Amino acid sequence: MAQVTDTPVSPLTALARRWKLAALLVVVGAGAGAGTAYLTPTTYTGEARVAVGSQSLDARIVAGYTNASQQLASDVSRYVNDRQAQNDLAPVLGEEVDSVQRISASPIAGSSVIMVEVDAMDRAAATQGAQTVAQQLVDQVNATYTNPDDLLQRYTELSSQVQVAQQAVLAANSALAALQAGRNPNPADVAAAQAAVAQQATQLDVLEVRQEALSAQYRNATSSTSAVGGLSIVRAAQISRTDFSSTVQRNGLAGAGLGGLLALLLATAMERRRRSRGGTAGTVSETTGPVDRETDPDVPASLRSSPVSSSHRV
Repeated sequence: MAQVTDTPVSPLTALARRWKLAALLVVVGAGAGAGTAYLTPTTYTGEARVAVGSQSLDARIVAGYTNASQQLASDVSRYVNDRQAQNDLAPVLGEEVDSVQRISASPIAGSSVIMVEVDAMDRAAATQGAQTVAQQLVDQVNATYTNPDDLLQRYTELSSQVQVAQQAVLAANSALAALQAGRNPNPADVAAAQAAVAQQATQLDVLEVRQEALSAQYRNATSSTSAVGGLSIVRAAQISRTDFSSTVQRNGLAGAGLGGLLALLLATAMERRRRSRGGTAGTVSETTGPVDRETDPDVPASLRSSPVSSSHRV
């Protein structure tokens, strides 16, 4: 009885034998995958930067000012909420608001600067969105912040009013003294003059209390870190990055992987097909008894009539 012996070849061996095909498919797959990046929508990231507190050297010489401004930057950045900010952008961007994917704000490490980012499928929407969110953050924080310069201006104006009130009190006292020094002063006139003195003195007291309060607020704002605040845009929104290059790399690697897998499958299939075709030629015939050249169908016809001695038979 005849038996066919065939040792299977591993897929990696088949791939190694056809390495040119594998290299070709990997290169073609990588190129095709990278090319799909041009068909994929690009995500643009618009970035604007907002500074917390004063950026002058005079402010930074205050003890603890730098640490306080950095901590405040970390706290203020939490004001930006992704979903709420997208709703706020709807009146500004219109239909383009649908292209916005992400809105975030985070402090830059080691500084008092906040980075506002907006990811969108449209370049203009990303830039305009980042600028709008940054301006809204500045307006929201500055509405609750009192600038020391504003306090100083209010204190100066109030000081002028105090001086005017002091002059009015002196004039009222002089009028009362002159009236009382006269002969037989009218009691009604004296009472009216005394009432005028009291009224002017009351107004002066109120102004002096307000002046003292403003003075305390100004000293606190300029000599401590509790009043660190005030936001300003230090860099207008611009496109900082896109995901095009990363998409090219990612799709190229995926295409190369698919090309390698296809090469592995094709090489294995081709190797099996080759071995199946050559299986008949490579068959090893094994017999268990004597072979009759004249009657055995496995013996070629050219050998049946060959004058071979019977001693060569098995």
